[in-house]
Amino acid sequence: MAANISRAILRAQVGASSAVRTFSLSSCRPVNEGSNYQKPTHTGQLWDKNDYRNIRFVDRDKHINPMWAVDLIAEDPVVVVEQNHVWSHSCGALGHPKVYINLDKPEIGTCGYSGRKFIQKKYYDAAKHGPSIPHAEYLEQMKGDSR
Repeated sequence: MAANISRAILRAQVGASSAVRTFSLSSCRPVNEGSNYQKPTHTGQLWDKNDYRNIRFVDRDKHINPMWAVDLIAEDPVVVVEQNHVWSHSCGALGHPKVYINLDKPEIGTCGYSGRKFIQKKYYDAAKHGPSIPHAEYLEQMKGDSR
C-alpha cells in the first residue's frame, strides 16, 4: 500500500514537471545557407529546401563546376566519314581501346569512351548535325592528342 502511494506521488511530480516544461526559441539561430545552394549540380540534382542533404552547405557554398561534360561533348564537331564504318581510338594513351562504329544508319554514331561523334558523308546535314570536320583532320588530331 505504501509502495502504491509513493508511486502515485512520484508520477504526479514527474507529470507536473514535464507538463510545465517549455522550450526556448532564443537559443535557435537561423541557418546560414551558402549563396548558391539552390543551383543544380552537374548531374542535374536540385534538392528540395527541406532535404536533409542540404546540411552539407550550411555556412558554406556549394562548389559546382559550370563546365558540364555533356555540354563540352556537344560542342565537339561531328567527324564526317566517307566509309560506312570508322575506328575511334583517341590515341589510346589513357586506356581508350579501338572502338568499331558502324555508320550504315542515317544517324550519328557516338564513341562510348570519348564521346566523339561520327556520321557517314551522305547522311550529314549541316543544319541538323552542326559543325563538322573531315575524317582526315580527325586522324591528324589523334596523332598529337592524348585523350
